[in-house]
Amino acid sequence: MEKKETRILLAIAVFLLTCQGGHAKALTPRGDAAPPRFLSDLYHLMLTDEDSGECTGTFDCQSAGLGFHRDPHDCSEFYMCVTGRPSCHRTCPWGLHFDTRYNICNWPWALDTQCGNHGEVYSPSRGGVPADAPACGMPALRSVLSYEPARPKIVGGHEAVPGSWPWMVGVQLSGGHYCGGTLISDRWIVSAAHCFFGRNLALFEAVLGEHSIQTEESYEQRIELAEVIFHDDYDPKTKRNDIALLRLAEPARLNQRVSPACLPEEDVNVGSGSTCVVTGWGDTEEPETQYDVYQLMSDVLLEAEVPIVSYWSCRHRLPGYDVDRTSQVCAGYTEGGVDTCQGDSGGPLMCESRDGHWFLYGITSYGEGCAQPRTPAVYTRVPAMVAWIRAHTGDSSATYIPRAVPQAAATV
Repeated sequence: MEKKETRILLAIAVFLLTCQGGHAKALTPRGDAAPPRFLSDLYHLMLTDEDSGECTGTFDCQSAGLGFHRDPHDCSEFYMCVTGRPSCHRTCPWGLHFDTRYNICNWPWALDTQCGNHGEVYSPSRGGVPADAPACGMPALRSVLSYEPARPKIVGGHEAVPGSWPWMVGVQLSGGHYCGGTLISDRWIVSAAHCFFGRNLALFEAVLGEHSIQTEESYEQRIELAEVIFHDDYDPKTKRNDIALLRLAEPARLNQRVSPACLPEEDVNVGSGSTCVVTGWGDTEEPETQYDVYQLMSDVLLEAEVPIVSYWSCRHRLPGYDVDRTSQVCAGYTEGGVDTCQGDSGGPLMCESRDGHWFLYGITSYGEGCAQPRTPAVYTRVPAMVAWIRAHTGDSSATYIPRAVPQAAATV
């Protein structure tokens, strides 16, 4: 009897630690398994007919229905129900929990289950931030960087999972996509100054929560711009300090599809060779004429991984450009093939910290062509701009990650 009671108490303890203590658990690898380095290491769980070794008869598929179902006693695991086969028990890797909404393994704080409910809409400017508000740089739905060659490109990239980059902003000019931007709070967007310099502010509109440009999606938010603030030392010729702050005419409604990216502290330095991510709706190949710029833009949000290039290597590869070591950073492959392009300007170059937060490290600025060999793209270096951003937003809801996040030169 005592052994039975001990087993019951142990089961209850495991259940409570798994479901209610999910935040800490998600940052602790299981056994000797290493945590995923990039989002490409995560994956969609697709229904297959391969394995019946884990099949048991303990889960009632008849009442639950076909498909995937979360284990009611362990939020990190799930059951598969397939016609004519007993239920198959599966386990998510590295502290991830099964998310029945999207049929993927997801982070505990992103689940709309007893393991955590973070789906409420809120606006810090309208009366404070609730305890379950989405944290900066923590998407509710994780991206899956696919490597299927048939899928569309950002120039060498792939279609993003809808909602996986909730801080991504599409900036439209007279109703058409023009540039990208990054949401950093419910009132402010960071973008490139060259997108707006010398143009009429009234013609611009920010679209938040967007995935397809051609499709009007229910979770999109279209908000006019109330103000554009250019960096005091922006140089239109050299593109130095190519950054602008966009103040929204009304606060964004933050939720699982619209939430801010983190801003780094000023001393954050991502080492050369580290892999970061770019996103945008820009051209999928280098345009030959000005007319091609708009014809080659992607309808859906695209993503790609690019390595950071050292300052000296960038200066060597771009001899005709005066790349500034302090305010600019370069990224791209020596062999080319993956790059941002026209229409991606103002969008983010984002890196993942060791604690799982994504932060804005660069702003897409310029390049010599698109995805050419030995010609990396140049981005405005955000850590050098954080003090300026703080001084001009005056917004207490603008988000920052702690100074202690960077751990080494080659990775953060």
